[in-house]
Amino acid sequence: MNKIIIVFRHQPSNTAVLQMRSAGHIFTLTSDISLSIIIIIEILLSLFPCRKLHRIMEELLLTEVEYVRSLCYILTHYFPLLSRPDVPQDLRGQRGRIFGNLEKLYDFHCQHFQQELEACQAEPLGVGRCFLNHRESFGLYALYSKNKPQSDALIQHHRYFKRKQMELGDSMDLSSYLLKPVQRISKYSLLLQEILDECVPDQSGEREEIQAALEVVRFQLRHGNDLLTMDAIRDCDLNLNEQGQLIRQDEFWVIFRKKRSLRRVFLFQDVILFTKTKKNDCGDDVYVYKMSIKTCEIGMTHSCGVSGRSFEIWFRRRRSQDTYILQAETRDVKEAWTRDLEHILWEQALKSRELRRQERLFMGMGWKPFSDIQPRNDAVNGDVTGRGIYQPITG
Repeated sequence: MNKIIIVFRHQPSNTAVLQMRSAGHIFTLTSDISLSIIIIIEILLSLFPCRKLHRIMEELLLTEVEYVRSLCYILTHYFPLLSRPDVPQDLRGQRGRIFGNLEKLYDFHCQHFQQELEACQAEPLGVGRCFLNHRESFGLYALYSKNKPQSDALIQHHRYFKRKQMELGDSMDLSSYLLKPVQRISKYSLLLQEILDECVPDQSGEREEIQAALEVVRFQLRHGNDLLTMDAIRDCDLNLNEQGQLIRQDEFWVIFRKKRSLRRVFLFQDVILFTKTKKNDCGDDVYVYKMSIKTCEIGMTHSCGVSGRSFEIWFRRRRSQDTYILQAETRDVKEAWTRDLEHILWEQALKSRELRRQERLFMGMGWKPFSDIQPRNDAVNGDVTGRGIYQPITG
């Protein structure tokens, strides 16, 4: 790695000479001390983010190569074991449960993602685009994380894979290798955050891409756990596969008509699901279905109460008493929910407007195109006392 050598000299002529030697080149800056040494220091400091960005990018690339090598190692040495005639009876036909979608992860990284990261070596700030271009492929990680507990349960009591480890003379067992994808998605989050921290104000375009990439990665980190939690929902009369994507789930105190209940709440694209946490016979948490509300039927008040941790959802075509207050454990959780719910409501408003436009065209009625959809001024940041509300204006 190249080093920057700095030499600072105070000249008798009341000037300062700053000499920087980097990669075999010497750069000399001369300044009147009266202009302030701070200017020189600012020039110097401006060089370091670039150096740090390249160091972070170097770490990202080196660890990516090692990660792809590990996936290949699993598929080469352990994957074929389940096709052998001596495979234990209870492991037969269990390849999908043990390895999940590991093959697809390997193909994605080996054939696409690794090469695109390498192309960003000279321009680290372009790395955000690599992640955004493959937003859907990163969904593989949530599915892999969801399957991981099943995989662990199948292999932890078997010496079948342990014998292969001893044959290979490897210090790591199969369980450790299968943890690699979970560790990798977490590593992406850390490195993207480091890159984001090094962005300067005049790099706003690249900063937005890296921020969006970080949100993609963090969503997949959370989504794997959300999918596991969704599998523990019981007695639900809805087909959850038809309710759109599960966006998030958290625990809330839910207040309705002066009754206060602790509920695990799930936010899907098309429905909000309320459940009650109970323990099953094995001592694990399960979530018993209590009720659901279609997102197309509600409005939202961003904030209510004095704690900053509560928001309201209410029905647009029912009595004002039919209001649910949801109090989160933290402000961050509350802000995340209102942000995502706001996005859902606006998407539905635009979709509803487009459907009505098509209906009018089909019926031969005139239509005046709309150029903008905006909430009322009092509908964005309201509270309970002023009854400020958030409700998309659809007509």
